[in-house]
Amino acid sequence: MKKLYPALRTQNAMSFSRLIISFIILLITVFLMSSCTENQSNKDKEKKIVERIGTEVAFYKFHFKYGAKRMTEVIAAADALLEAIQNPEIELTEDQIELNIHKLTWLWLAATPTTEYNALTNSGEISLLTSENLKRKFREMNFDQEKLLQFEALQINYVNQELRPYLSKHIDKTTLKTRQNFDALETIKVSSPFQNSPKTLLKEREFPNLLVDLLFFTNRIMLPYNRLNNIMVDMENIIAKDYPNVELKEYKPF
Repeated sequence: MKKLYPALRTQNAMSFSRLIISFIILLITVFLMSSCTENQSNKDKEKKIVERIGTEVAFYKFHFKYGAKRMTEVIAAADALLEAIQNPEIELTEDQIELNIHKLTWLWLAATPTTEYNALTNSGEISLLTSENLKRKFREMNFDQEKLLQFEALQINYVNQELRPYLSKHIDKTTLKTRQNFDALETIKVSSPFQNSPKTLLKEREFPNLLVDLLFFTNRIMLPYNRLNNIMVDMENIIAKDYPNVELKEYKPF
């Protein structure tokens, strides 16, 4: 009987060791499963975040396309009028002058007070992005979005506070109407009971000064527009490379 005790103790020790090992294996398995589940959850969250970024990029691409086109027309109209004032050899017809003056007050609001970058940063979700290149470009995009918001506010304020009141005093603004026709602007001429001679504005001293200031404010808008366009192209390339399972969709409001 005395010889059995060591054997029993050895058997019990081995059973206990196997129990400990089984418990450790169970813990490791649970940990690995939990880790895999968490990693998959983070990947799913990251994909949704990248999709949100892609939506923001598509939104601003739309605004760049149409906003830049509209602001380019404003700049071209102001340049044409200023050149006609400075160079007497350039003769514009009444219709050309009227249309160019009409375009001076065209506006486009692209920037938004709250960007997707700010939302993701404030919530801490930005940390789930594993692509450092995308993070960096997204930060650059946000910087130029904020600049665009500032420059647009300055230009809109100038047009509404300075240019529009001046034009209202000197010409009949009811003769031309512009409306959005799907993805293009359509300008039509309508009759008016009032006499209208936009050409006389070219001889007014204050008018060319207003044109110079309008060009200053509008050209400033084009700077963040152009930078944003380049940044967004880079971001789309990064998303296509680092997140091939994310589909980039075009923003189509029309």
